[in-house]
Amino acid sequence: MPDTLTITIERLVYGGAGLGRHGGKVVFVPFSVPGDTLLVQPVDEKKNFIRAAPLQVLEPGPGRIDPACPHFGVCGGCHWQQIDYARQVETKRLILEEILRHKFPETAPLPVTMIPSPRPFGYRSRARMQFAGAGAGAVVGFFRGRSHAILDIEHCPLFRPSLNEALKALRLSRQGPDAGGEPGEIDIACSEEEGAWAAGPGGVLRRKVGGFTYRLTPDVFFQANDFLVEELVGLVDAVARDCDPDSALDLYAGVGLFSLPLARRFRKVIAVESSSSACRLQRSNASEGGLGHLRTVCTEVAEWMEGAKAHDFSLVVLDPPRTGSGNRVMEQLRRWRPGTIVVVSCDPQTLCRDLARLVPDHYRIDSVVGLDLFPQSYHFETVVRLART
Repeated sequence: MPDTLTITIERLVYGGAGLGRHGGKVVFVPFSVPGDTLLVQPVDEKKNFIRAAPLQVLEPGPGRIDPACPHFGVCGGCHWQQIDYARQVETKRLILEEILRHKFPETAPLPVTMIPSPRPFGYRSRARMQFAGAGAGAVVGFFRGRSHAILDIEHCPLFRPSLNEALKALRLSRQGPDAGGEPGEIDIACSEEEGAWAAGPGGVLRRKVGGFTYRLTPDVFFQANDFLVEELVGLVDAVARDCDPDSALDLYAGVGLFSLPLARRFRKVIAVESSSSACRLQRSNASEGGLGHLRTVCTEVAEWMEGAKAHDFSLVVLDPPRTGSGNRVMEQLRRWRPGTIVVVSCDPQTLCRDLARLVPDHYRIDSVVGLDLFPQSYHFETVVRLART
């Protein structure tokens, strides 16, 4: 393997790296831009591809900009600060389109859109922080890229103002006399409506989304982009408006982000969630919203579906973790055959794997919308509407 290579980046791929070619092999280079000519150093060579580290930009590609954060390239939190935001959004749309068309060629006539974030920076209202040491040696921040070493960070440009206040307070607490030196992690979150932040499972915040108020704690899941969460809920609600208002099922329901709007439209709603903390908050949120007919089930989704009687749901909404729903859940949906299914996913690869259990034999894909909930990274959210065939 040569010490250095000169390559031109053709495009960006899911995972964040740029793709180039050398000697008949694909070369993956992080922190690159399509059109870049780069001097790179190979760090790992396999039979069909090479992973390389960028050493020098010999000729920048269109859209290359200076990163906004001094930690970019070392911190593991961002992948694309070197690309202007409009190109980030279009790149994500193209990646989603390519993954979808490859798995489901019949979707070729279907438009694929990507909704940009109104703010490419200062949008995050929650994060998981790493810490180690104490006193003058305290370190608080994120993991370095491809590492479990902690990068010390005093301010993150992705954070909402109150979340940076939480980061500052966390740092001060680690420098205090009572702080232990053992490494660990803690979830922090904020509510700009309240001008408040919380850390760990004890602090309760209130967030308003689409006419509903949600009580939440930093340790339970809630969408992190303050400026697109209402758009996300609106996409699901738009599908709900087209369905028979008899019954709906919300799987991986969290604190009720989708369940509460569904309960406004459907006579019967069941929300299934495995986190006991999230379930307690969801019940409280439903009670405060006057939605007593929303039934919360606190258990693993697959176990509940396999033990439940078949239901004739008008609508099923799924918002699984990054790993996807898996075969057990999708098999039960195939058997139950609800009229409409909406899948909300943060990973297009596991999304397509799950959809393949239903499409095209039992369901067709009616619409695909991406949302850039994670500017400056390669991640994005996808909302897919399925109709029973």
